[in-house]
Amino acid sequence: MITIVYSNASPMQQFAVAKLQESIRLSGEEAEAIGYEEWQTSGKKAQIIITVVEQEQAAPLAGGNSRLAMTIDAAVLPDGFEIRRAEGVTYVLAVNEAGAMYGVLELAERLELSGEFEKVAEEVINARFSFRAVKFNLPWSSYRKNDCFRLQTDTVRDLSFWAKFLDMMAVNRYNVLTFWNLHPFTSMIRPVNFPLACPLTDEELQEWRHYWTTLFRMAKERGIATYMIGWNIFVSEAFREHYDPKAISDETFYHYGDSYSTEQIKQYTRECVTQLINEYPDLTGIGTSLGERMNDMMPEERQSWINDVYFEGMRQADRRIKFIHRAPFSVDPSVTRQAIEAISAAAEEVWLEVKFNWSHAYSSEKLLLTHGGSNGMEGYWNPEPTHYGITWMIRNEDFFTLRWAQPAFIRKHIAENGQSYVGGYYIGSECMIPALDYSHKQDSEHKNWDYLFEKNWLYYMLWGRILYHPGVADKVFEHALNKRHRSAIGKSLLAAYSSVCKMPMALASLYSFTWDFTLYAEGFMSTDEAEFDEGASFISLQDLLERGSFNPEYVSVANFTANQLAGVHSSGITPLELASTLEKDASAGLDLLAGMPSGTPELCCEKADIEAWAFLNLYFAAKLRAATAYSIYRHNGDEEQFQIALKYIQAPYAAAYWERIVDITESHYTAHPLMHLGKTLFSWRLYLPFVQADIKHILERQ
Repeated sequence: MITIVYSNASPMQQFAVAKLQESIRLSGEEAEAIGYEEWQTSGKKAQIIITVVEQEQAAPLAGGNSRLAMTIDAAVLPDGFEIRRAEGVTYVLAVNEAGAMYGVLELAERLELSGEFEKVAEEVINARFSFRAVKFNLPWSSYRKNDCFRLQTDTVRDLSFWAKFLDMMAVNRYNVLTFWNLHPFTSMIRPVNFPLACPLTDEELQEWRHYWTTLFRMAKERGIATYMIGWNIFVSEAFREHYDPKAISDETFYHYGDSYSTEQIKQYTRECVTQLINEYPDLTGIGTSLGERMNDMMPEERQSWINDVYFEGMRQADRRIKFIHRAPFSVDPSVTRQAIEAISAAAEEVWLEVKFNWSHAYSSEKLLLTHGGSNGMEGYWNPEPTHYGITWMIRNEDFFTLRWAQPAFIRKHIAENGQSYVGGYYIGSECMIPALDYSHKQDSEHKNWDYLFEKNWLYYMLWGRILYHPGVADKVFEHALNKRHRSAIGKSLLAAYSSVCKMPMALASLYSFTWDFTLYAEGFMSTDEAEFDEGASFISLQDLLERGSFNPEYVSVANFTANQLAGVHSSGITPLELASTLEKDASAGLDLLAGMPSGTPELCCEKADIEAWAFLNLYFAAKLRAATAYSIYRHNGDEEQFQIALKYIQAPYAAAYWERIVDITESHYTAHPLMHLGKTLFSWRLYLPFVQADIKHILERQ
């Protein structure tokens, strides 16, 4: 029997110790966990001791004799830990509870990898970033409105969902959960001077209070800070009804447009901010997204509104709170910097959130674009800020259905963008909520998960673990795959994912984009407010001929053609070079799949996603070859190039590849809502007619 000594009054240590006991049982041993006080009188010898100590304090050795105590390594920082062994005892030492929790989780994982404690290396590990966040859009008072949000309401209101989600976050070392909606206050408080602005009965509001209070407490017990983030000038529909019929409400009005503000609206919102802080003591921070419904305002006017309302509301609160300030998409860094410097005394901590490559962070590891453009954006970090830290928003609007795993991209991203002024990252989406999984066939034997984030567990593990410790080895993820599928396929499976999941980055690098709907890589589509638009959302052959590249390292089809015809060498990755890379990646992934056992239904489901990605690579490659050849033909009438274009756009190339994608995905997915398409349900079959239209385009020599 292995005795674990820990602080049983600490929810974070309780959580982690339970995971450690499970790992010990997997190694063939049994483990008991006892608190310090019980241990000191039990006479038992401890094999594992977990303790939180200050740098100059001493942690007791297994005998409980303070004269034999040790001090923690001076290199250990908050959220970090030290694993050390002395006299046959394994110690997890930390300077705060979160660090102790992460250290125990690390110990549990290393025990599973090595099989015995003696093989667990002594080490100090600190968090690479202090801010490791999940962006979570709420389905009520939502920024965007669609069935894919409405379907999520009951699940997101269920605290049992949050129990699992928060456990996932803690295990993967996330320490921030940010909630986003237009006007969060309606379900949280009844404003003292505007009571009719909350339409809920006292009983209904009490149910909501219980929900929020419990959720914030649950997060705190996992070392997770919570932030509530709204969108500036919006008010509740009830406020509009009872106090000002001209006001812009969250339920009636579109999120984008000109402003409408009065002193009464300012007073109402300011009081909401103050009450929210005072009535929810476990809420860590608040934030605002500055810009929407302020189109007619100058940068100084927008910031002044935030100063008068949010910052003043914070000053009037009973406690200091942390703040997230979204970088405005009308760039004037000096205005924002001055405002943050002025509020820094009233805020416990300030983070400036910047959208990395706008809505499509899975485009390049390099920062090439921010929301609204990039000219002048560097003014937020040059000179380096002293009153706030930059936090990169890694928006995913490109793959919601197929599983994605590409650890090399995450590692490169962090290496490229981890400057001293960067506090961390958010991962998340504006158009997808990872709760109810409505895309997978519900009666399928594949489906052994309750929630969408559980299906995408590897995605969350990769980002969370690498953000915490970029040195975490791929063997950790391979082990997790082995354990999940009860088979030694982790190394091959991760390699297969890594090969085929480069496709979204390749498409986004070649095909320029801006906001959310302008690219959806797994659907090979690009749209705008017109949504499905009778199929115009599909990236057609003509689109590839016309669209410029996003990443300057990539050469567009049009520019490559012009260079070829002019006899000029194209500097950069050409469409034909990209096609070759895509084909190699697809072949590597498919070869790895072919060498794996059929496995469990869940493994079959994962393999199907990898196969679908492989054929998306092949489809994109064939279409690039066709587009390049057809572009040259249209300029010089070269019949050989016409035949090459026709060859690659038809079966057995592009057209057959898309049909294969349809077959694979229909084996376990159903047509489902997608924000990008409005009321049209998404499926890969939806675009079969437009795959055929590309063939017609060439045959008719358009």
